Amino acid sequence: MKLAILAQAYLFDKTAPINGTLVQLYNLTQGFKSKNIDVNYIAVTKDTTKPKDEIIEGVHFYWIQARPGMLGWKKTMNDYRSILNEVKPDAVYVRGRNVMQYVAGTYAKAHNITYVWGTNGDDSAEFNKNVKRLRESGKSILKKAFLYPIKAYEDKYINKGMKMAQSVVNQSEEQKLATKKHLGKSGTVISSYFFMPIQKIETKENVILWLANLSKVKQPELFVEIIKKIKVSDWSAVLAGGTNVASYQTHIDELSAGTIIKTLGRVDFKASFQYYNRAKIYINTSQPDADGLPNAYIQSWLSGAIVLSLHHDPNQWMKTHNIGYCSNGDVNKLALKLQELIESPDMLSHMSANAKTFAKQQFSNDSIIESYVKLFQQNA
Repeated sequence: MKLAILAQAYLFDKTAPINGTLVQLYNLTQGFKSKNIDVNYIAVTKDTTKPKDEIIEGVHFYWIQARPGMLGWKKTMNDYRSILNEVKPDAVYVRGRNVMQYVAGTYAKAHNITYVWGTNGDDSAEFNKNVKRLRESGKSILKKAFLYPIKAYEDKYINKGMKMAQSVVNQSEEQKLATKKHLGKSGTVISSYFFMPIQKIETKENVILWLANLSKVKQPELFVEIIKKIKVSDWSAVLAGGTNVASYQTHIDELSAGTIIKTLGRVDFKASFQYYNRAKIYINTSQPDADGLPNAYIQSWLSGAIVLSLHHDPNQWMKTHNIGYCSNGDVNKLALKLQELIESPDMLSHMSANAKTFAKQQFSNDSIIESYVKLFQQNA
């Protein structure tokens, strides 16, 4: 089978960001390759030294040079179409909310192949999301008025593209319900897949970890606030994550000064494993609608680090399997639970063992890839 993955970027492209969607696409690509699928990964890059196409780790990459301007995405859609015409895939996959959904949908319809779309957040299936974000942004009324038609134009393609998918893959039951509500489509819940590289397992230390992109939706300030509320003597905390706004990094550094927190800045994906492997506790402070199933949860659980979350317990897994805790938006409750676990090493050790067992069964399972393959083969 020949599969085309339409992506906004590639995780290990030096010009790309690090986010959950790209992490999952990388993991899935490795899983698909292991099943002898001919994987063709089409992505945008800002690296002008990239060739038109190349083979990386057994995957055929096709590179599209980023186009400048507010309507650059419209021209890029034609680039994706041209490469699809060259690749001639048997199935096409898109993850996340973007205009590639429309490209995939129209190509699949014209060539009678399968188009599978994967949601990456609880709000992925909402219509007019770009307009909504613009409306809720802090931009001036004048700037909003200028940008509105552009965002609405982009939303038009995304809205159409979502409706065209033959199959929708959801990360959780919450996303499945949202897909049914907004699109009238019955999604299939398939666990996120995590390809486990051969790596040296670090010795667990008394480390509390926060690792994500530094942004307002991830709320790193609340991690600092939580750490300031606890009393510890032999624990340390790590706050890691990159940002393109230097002043925001400075703000977080200043907030963390005088605490047990060490700030690291951006950490590459492959380097992130050492931090999860060392940490005993991972803390998530994201806003309610910011995450679907964070890859940080999966990496934490696979490494034996439990998760304490301010808002997110996907599928109620943390509660059901005793692998973490969700405080439902209460910062004080989260700090109290953190203090309790720090003072209860036996409880922490038991939860850590639960997390490893659960994660290996749930996220490093070949049946996940086999479920995708069945969806891709629908029109075969």
